[in-house]
Amino acid sequence: MMNAISLALTNPMLNAGGGSGGDPDRFMFFATRNRAASGNIVTALAGTEYVCCKIIVNTPQYKTRTFRFHLPGFASTEGGNSPQETIVTGTIGAPGNSVIVDAMYIRAGGVFYQCTFSGLNTVTVADQTNGQWTDAMNLPDVPAESAMEIWLFYHTATAEKIWPVYRIQQHRGERIWGAVDHASLLPFLSDPLAASTAALDTGYATQAQPQYYNADFMVAKGDWDGRPVALAFVDSVGESRQEYSAAADARGNLGWLRRWLDKDAGIGRIPFCMIGMPGAGSVREYTGSGSSIATRRRDIIREIIAFNAGKWPFTVVGNQLGQNDTSTLYNTWFNTNYRSNVTRIRAEYPGVRIVAFPPLGRTDIQRTITLTSVGTVATANVATGTAGLQSGQTLSISGATPAAYNGSYIITVVDANTFTYNFAGGTSPATGTIRANDLGLSADYQLYTSQNSYPADGTDASGKWRLRNDILALTSSCCDAAIDTYSAWVSSVKAGAWPGMLELPSTTLTVQAGTDGIVTYNTITVADASIFRAEQPINIYSGPAGLARLSTQTIASISGNVITYQGSSAIVMPVGSVVRPSAAAQEATTPISFVHPFPIMIDRISNGIAQSEKSKFVV
Repeated sequence: MMNAISLALTNPMLNAGGGSGGDPDRFMFFATRNRAASGNIVTALAGTEYVCCKIIVNTPQYKTRTFRFHLPGFASTEGGNSPQETIVTGTIGAPGNSVIVDAMYIRAGGVFYQCTFSGLNTVTVADQTNGQWTDAMNLPDVPAESAMEIWLFYHTATAEKIWPVYRIQQHRGERIWGAVDHASLLPFLSDPLAASTAALDTGYATQAQPQYYNADFMVAKGDWDGRPVALAFVDSVGESRQEYSAAADARGNLGWLRRWLDKDAGIGRIPFCMIGMPGAGSVREYTGSGSSIATRRRDIIREIIAFNAGKWPFTVVGNQLGQNDTSTLYNTWFNTNYRSNVTRIRAEYPGVRIVAFPPLGRTDIQRTITLTSVGTVATANVATGTAGLQSGQTLSISGATPAAYNGSYIITVVDANTFTYNFAGGTSPATGTIRANDLGLSADYQLYTSQNSYPADGTDASGKWRLRNDILALTSSCCDAAIDTYSAWVSSVKAGAWPGMLELPSTTLTVQAGTDGIVTYNTITVADASIFRAEQPINIYSGPAGLARLSTQTIASISGNVITYQGSSAIVMPVGSVVRPSAAAQEATTPISFVHPFPIMIDRISNGIAQSEKSKFVV
């Protein structure tokens, strides 16, 4: 096992420049799909205790030929204490069941190659261990930009636990099959596109879709040309929190950071390995032990470094953390939380170049109001103002007693602090913590959340915007270069705010949906469905103004310009009704806020950061 001193002596920066020739004998991260294991553990179902999980990874813009794949004996939490590596099959300190690998194959160029483990075709992966590596596989040259299949056959007893890693991307040919024994799974080797076992592949295109076990860390040798290879520390904003399997691109990428790194532009596709996960916090990365351990991922990378006789499997660190490091004390935010991991990275990888991405903003899309009424007319007073509201638009009112005040209503704006709406009537004044939500229609309606106020300068204590300034200024060696995300995501009408739906692309219905307001339906036909992806919520407004909201739905699938909902509706929506995507998820907080980008924004961010910025990764 290499320590920091021995790593420094082996000159890990050798041949780490961009485009000047690499090292053909160095294992490097290469696969688009690889990620550290995280998520909710899977319980083996009776009748499907034996499983085959087939995933597809894509290779870099150079030939690869010698491969090693790692199977983890743990997974990390998501949210809360993420990225602590405490998703285990037993309890911390008391090992649970093992996962028995019956076989593992790589399929490249249509040919299957069997993986071995210390010369054997099978291996047992024990709970609360780093896991198991395959032996080095010397395949014939795999051409640049190929699709490589990883077939993992494994089993446990009924009701035993299996670590999560990947959601199955059906549209890319990935599959999950289950059976009562290993032999029953083998026919799929000759029928690789057979449908997944229905009981296993549930919740496709939703966050509820289960995650299945397969290789996490993947490395290869080959004709690496010296281009940057990134080890990326990421959180839920960068690691696809609001993109699920059905939204993956042709190379399996989810989230704006993966998509941006893998674009064939600038200096080309940058290979990477993502070792953070949804909810990750800088302060917990690469530290901890026992019930708060977060060092196994670090130790697995040390194992790769040992394969390489001291050379790293990457050339540069990308740090996208910071979004979830909030604190009321900026010194805690920047130094205790954010920079503590930077210090650990620099100690673990002496001389490494760190390229940082400042965090996105966070804004509230609800405003607190008070309500009075006369008869069936409710009058709302908005102390923070009615900026961004328009007469004729729909607002969602919540938190009021009597409940008759609550619901979605078309409003009339009276003045800078007042709007009215018609309702069934109730006692006056209404009580409770009452909020009015425009669902993100207008950026002008958004308010800056705590520790996210804007504008900010180097002397303020607001938090996120000062963090951005400090990252861009490379303060206290927090990074060696920074790539700003601000212009790629920010609203065009309000600084520091997410774009409102009014700023984003929209489309219209070309066929009336519904007939009488009673008969339900679950499809609509639009003029241009290309701006959407499955699992994305959409809001449908009456045309042509597109202000009065008719329906809110979540997309299940898209075929041409026909969108199928996950639910159903009976509302009559005429031709010309406006269909709008929301910028971000409505976070389950009060007031509701925007922080995690939806696909429309993931595309905007990944397309909006200049590809020329990739040159900052070059050592």
